[in-house]
Amino acid sequence: MADCENLAYCSFFKGASKEEKYEGLIDMYCKGDKQDECVRKRVSKALGGPENVPSNMMPNGSPLLGTDDSTWSEDVTKVLKTIRG
Repeated sequence: MADCENLAYCSFFKGASKEEKYEGLIDMYCKGDKQDECVRKRVSKALGGPENVPSNMMPNGSPLLGTDDSTWSEDVTKVLKTIRG
């Protein structure tokens, strides 16, 4: 399977690829069969681009370890509610 087309501008991949603790997520969402389930990709599409995706959001939609979602915009929160049902 080809790598995700968004890797070049994905802030999660750029930062997390240097950290071993995120290898599993990268293997599944960035380079594996869960690319279509990437919440970052879905938020980006819904809000008009990667600049609207919080830099501390993981592909599963959770904040990076040691951070929280308190600074995420209301628009991001709305999209997440829609995605999660």
